[in-house]
Amino acid sequence: MGEKILVVDDEREIADLVAVYLQNEDYTVYRYYTAEEALDCIRREELDLAVLDVMLPGMSGFEICQKIREHYNYPVIMLTAKDAEVDKITGLTLGADDYITKPFRPLEMVARVKAQLRRYKRYNPASVGEEDGVLCHAGLMINVTSHECTLNGQRLELTPTEFEILKILCQRRGRVVSSEELFHEIWKDEYYQKSNNTITVHIRHLREKLGDTAERPKYIHTEWDTRLKIKWLRSGYGKLQRKIFLQILLMIPGAWLLFFLVYGVLGGKIANACVRLIQLFLFVDYEKALFIYQYYIRNHMEMFIEIFFVLSILLFFYLSLGWFLRYFRQIDRGMDDLLAGKEIRMSPEMETMERKMNQVRGILERRQMEAKLAEKRKDEMVMYLAHDIRTPLTSVIGYLSLLNEAWDMPEEQKRKYVKITLEKGYRLEELVNEFFEITRYNLQQTSLETDEIDLSYMMIQMADEFYPVLWEKGNTVELQIPEELRVEGDGAKLARVFQNILKNAAAYSTPGTVITVRAEKTEEWVQISFENRGRTIPEEKLNAIFDRFYRLDDARVTKTGGAGLGLAIAKEIVKIHGGNIRAESAEGTTVFTVELPVRLTEGMECAEDEPDASNDGKL
Repeated sequence: MGEKILVVDDEREIADLVAVYLQNEDYTVYRYYTAEEALDCIRREELDLAVLDVMLPGMSGFEICQKIREHYNYPVIMLTAKDAEVDKITGLTLGADDYITKPFRPLEMVARVKAQLRRYKRYNPASVGEEDGVLCHAGLMINVTSHECTLNGQRLELTPTEFEILKILCQRRGRVVSSEELFHEIWKDEYYQKSNNTITVHIRHLREKLGDTAERPKYIHTEWDTRLKIKWLRSGYGKLQRKIFLQILLMIPGAWLLFFLVYGVLGGKIANACVRLIQLFLFVDYEKALFIYQYYIRNHMEMFIEIFFVLSILLFFYLSLGWFLRYFRQIDRGMDDLLAGKEIRMSPEMETMERKMNQVRGILERRQMEAKLAEKRKDEMVMYLAHDIRTPLTSVIGYLSLLNEAWDMPEEQKRKYVKITLEKGYRLEELVNEFFEITRYNLQQTSLETDEIDLSYMMIQMADEFYPVLWEKGNTVELQIPEELRVEGDGAKLARVFQNILKNAAAYSTPGTVITVRAEKTEEWVQISFENRGRTIPEEKLNAIFDRFYRLDDARVTKTGGAGLGLAIAKEIVKIHGGNIRAESAEGTTVFTVELPVRLTEGMECAEDEPDASNDGKL
């Protein structure tokens, strides 16, 4: 066959295993363990296929896939322990052709490689470079010379303006190109705010022809510019109070006005009507009825005026209720908008209510976001655990399969593969033990077996234990601890704290440097610090360094650390001792500091602390 295949995985055993199986099929394999070496090979060699691990140090496999797709069309297979649907979608969207999750069967992986090579040879013509006047990106080919554009081999009918926009975006892929830049490039004219509408229309037409959407873009992604507008708001319901007061105030003159209007215009007619009604209902003549009206009504006119006035006010109040009720209707609509998550709008008089309801909406949205983040953290914890278990499991299955299939291999090679398998088995055991240990702390199922501990003697023992690990990189431990430094606590658990911190320092220290351990004691506290030289830890990562499954290297390389549980376990142990642990890093120096009480308080041995609210996602 002779096809050239690139294999990139930071786990050397897995990369070697894949290479062995592919070489047995007569493929030429370029095997690398870092992204930098892989990129150099991509530029140097004419490859036919690439097998990329997703979680690589320095640059992810997704990013390498993107760089391949900028210039080449050969198949890319993603090889990773991350099996979440979103990761698969990300890889395939960025141009990957297949996605294999660890642990995998080596023969299945070989079959997939063969299938991808057959498809590539049959359907993919030789790719054309940008130097030939052709821009290529994720199946999109733009011929600048002939003004032709194809998508996955299908010709696109573009207007000259659409072609220019697509060409500019493709030439500057990976960069944000503003509407103003596009307008200047194409129309060579002064940009106005309304010019953005012109660009937006052309972008929409381009998306339609590319089969793209603004919600889930593949080719053209919109970055919205945001502006923060600040509005000074008055507190209280002053406007509403003034409006209600004015409404009530208008009722009194309104009632008087109604009375004088009725009495002045209709006064005589009302009197005659009253006399006729008295005649009708009391069966008396006109003279008698007039007398009754004069004696009982006319002589008590002030009382009737007061009654009429009160009735007028009640009438005005009833009519005003409709005006008052509109505020309740606004509140009702606001509650509906609040439940729907929409922005709440009310009249100026209800400005305070509007602001408070929008504040409630903001709080609810934040809590919803926090709940989603907590759920995401849980998913990440499970994902990291799955990744860290699947990686050694892949080596175990792969090398055992190789031993099972090739009984006639040399004894030396057999011993090598058995040793790798055994090492990965021990690695699996270590990961499972760490996971169950952090779970016990999380469920508060751990108590302290306290005693008086000689910290100086413990540190001397620990430095001796770490000598083989430190010797590999030429590191040493310098102890600056006073003799007879004693503290009350659980010796085995505190030893685990210091082991985890020293293990972390050994993994990330610059080769040939000294790890300094200092201790000092006050009347109530003992402070132990571990200082090492190495890469400076960014501030944002310092805040997360004690989180479960957190690793400084996003690629989660085996040789630089475990499952990311060591410092989380250390934090839980220090916490149940009533102490605290922190990390500082600046100018290449990282210091971990543990503070412990000299004497444990009564009842602390039971370790009944509340769970740390910062650690979401209990497993």
